[in-house]
Amino acid sequence: MPESRTSETDSGGDDSGSSLDEDEEEEEPVYQGKRSCDGAPHGRGTLFWSKAGNRFEGRFLHGKKQGRGTLYFRDESSLSGTYVDDELEGVATYVYADGRYMEARYEKGDMNGRFTEYSPEGDVIVRGYHKDNARSGLLRLTDEFGGTLAGVVNGEGLLSGNNIVYVYPDHRTALVGTFEDGVMKAAKAATLASDMSDDVMPRFEYRTDYPATLEFDQSARDCISRNPSVPDHYEQDRVHVALSAIPGAGEGLFAKRDLDADTVASFYNGVRLSHEEVDGRDWSLNDNTISLDDEAVIDVPRSWSSVERYRASLGHKANHSSSPNCKYDHFVHPRFGPIKCVRTVRHVSAGEELTCDYGYHHKLPGSEIDDLPSWFKS
Repeated sequence: MPESRTSETDSGGDDSGSSLDEDEEEEEPVYQGKRSCDGAPHGRGTLFWSKAGNRFEGRFLHGKKQGRGTLYFRDESSLSGTYVDDELEGVATYVYADGRYMEARYEKGDMNGRFTEYSPEGDVIVRGYHKDNARSGLLRLTDEFGGTLAGVVNGEGLLSGNNIVYVYPDHRTALVGTFEDGVMKAAKAATLASDMSDDVMPRFEYRTDYPATLEFDQSARDCISRNPSVPDHYEQDRVHVALSAIPGAGEGLFAKRDLDADTVASFYNGVRLSHEEVDGRDWSLNDNTISLDDEAVIDVPRSWSSVERYRASLGHKANHSSSPNCKYDHFVHPRFGPIKCVRTVRHVSAGEELTCDYGYHHKLPGSEIDDLPSWFKS
């Protein structure tokens, strides 16, 4: 069965084209269904592999799978397609246990040709080609936040090597360079000069106004970035920091251009702290904190809050509003890794201040008393 359990942000790898693994092939299956006069499976029937917990349901012709059939696996995944002389032929569909599914072309039981993988919601997350059951040639991976990684895979089916391109959700802004197993090692800012294609690598032009060479630079507790003064060119094209129109708010984040609804406008990177550390300290230290997940909180400490010192990301500059034009959302950035972003919830005009609802819901430890900053309660 296909053994790939790759996620939306994987960098490639092999997809096994075998319908059964070695242990299953050694096990003699039990057949239930119609038979020919000589006792061979013939017509509709089911094969059971009791030890493996798998079964095949479909049609048989003189003892061989023939026509439509489905293999059901113990992990609740399945492989459906058309069999010719006991081998898959044409397009078959593999449904992963988590709801993703892949449509791949088979020739005599092996995956050869174009394949497409979809999210449970039906969005395309992987496009590429198989050769003898392994990924080969141009591969495109699109994550759930709209970013795409594309390039020619290496001999192991991985996006490793030079001339790999990450394309931001606008489908134009890019980072091009060297990646290793999907991780950015050295890339430069670029702009696509052609549309993304399933068959040809997009043409691009390097950005002369952003000469820096970037690498994967995920923050830690004591390091916000190895290059804190190098901005993100996608973000810099869309927002800037200026004095907020909100009384007492200080600086704010403003749109440089018109932004459509559901546009990623800015990124929220920072040092990574535990919830326990953040919850146990005074609110005055939490001006720029945002929950990332159940384990981590992103924080831009006061010592890094000035754009003169830190401008690798600007999402922490968005101020609070009870009627916001943006929201915080998750994002996987090729430079920062898993972070939060500022995403518009409606059309935003150039010059308009970007705001989010901070959504504070915090209680004093062991009580039902709100522990909120005074400005938020007012």
